[in-house]
Amino acid sequence: MSNSITGTCDLLCPEVEAKLRIKERLLHFYEWKNGEKNVPGKLVKSFARSAAGVRAPRAKDLRTERCLQKTVEYLLKDIILDKRRPYNFAYDFIFDRLRAVRQEVVMQQYNERQTLKLLEPMVMFLAYSRYRLCEDQIDNFDTKICNQHLQECLKRALCCYDDINVNSMKLNELRKRNFVEAIYLLFNLGTIDALNRALSIPQEVRKSETFDLAYKIAISYHQGNFYRVLSGIQKLPHILSAIAALKLQILRRKVYLVFAHAYTSRQLVVPAIFLSKLVIHEHIDDLLADCKYYNIHVSEDKASMHFLKSDFNLNAAVLKERHEGFVEKEIDKIYLPEILLLKCL
Repeated sequence: MSNSITGTCDLLCPEVEAKLRIKERLLHFYEWKNGEKNVPGKLVKSFARSAAGVRAPRAKDLRTERCLQKTVEYLLKDIILDKRRPYNFAYDFIFDRLRAVRQEVVMQQYNERQTLKLLEPMVMFLAYSRYRLCEDQIDNFDTKICNQHLQECLKRALCCYDDINVNSMKLNELRKRNFVEAIYLLFNLGTIDALNRALSIPQEVRKSETFDLAYKIAISYHQGNFYRVLSGIQKLPHILSAIAALKLQILRRKVYLVFAHAYTSRQLVVPAIFLSKLVIHEHIDDLLADCKYYNIHVSEDKASMHFLKSDFNLNAAVLKERHEGFVEKEIDKIYLPEILLLKCL
């Protein structure tokens, strides 16, 4: 767009859209008053794709910056804590409404700092949801779409950071950047682009304890030192540990394959307790299930594993991500809206 439009609407849902959706009975469950079907409550502007022939939005159809911030806060505080429906149901609603916010950020051509205030909570929400819903079937949650939007939001945020002089950033802004940069690095663990960025960002960002740990994990992964990777992941806080945990099934397969090459012998065995702790399995049964899946031999007393390179099932796909006990403990400690809105990291 050649000319930016400044929104003047102070309602979470502009009046024209609200009237239309009420008339057409297009209200979402979370927009019903006290859960009464089709009785209007608090409406939030929904996402609509731009289409040819549609008139340009008017100022009164676009929300003010403060209203957009209120919208994000409402979604990531009130709606995300609503327990009346499963989380995947709330996720779909929040995802759509946040997408509408992103659309207005582009339409109004916000500067870097304005964009980041709205974009950073979206990164946190998508990162948390990617882990929270990782066990759901595709009918309830599409991991590819979530991955795509999380990557887009991360890269947009990184572009904004690059355009802001790091010396002009306040301590709070720098703290948020440290965390988002760490999310990007862990979400893209194993990619050269993410590692190159980590090496090129300003020292003020790299010296953060949180980012430094994520960086060490990324370096260890690149070096093939999976012991340090797995040890480091367990030290990460809440959302970062959740994002890193999405790589655990890949890491476990890599560790098993290393053992299959290093300990392939008719005599050598690996203690189950040691291996289970190494790959961060809380229960031996989880390790035994992995062994069965990858065709790793288990002793009769189930106390040790016998690796043979020739028997390892290289054709087996990486197992689906799952909730991990150490991550659940981290998330149980936090008040989710505070973390998602970056009030407390």
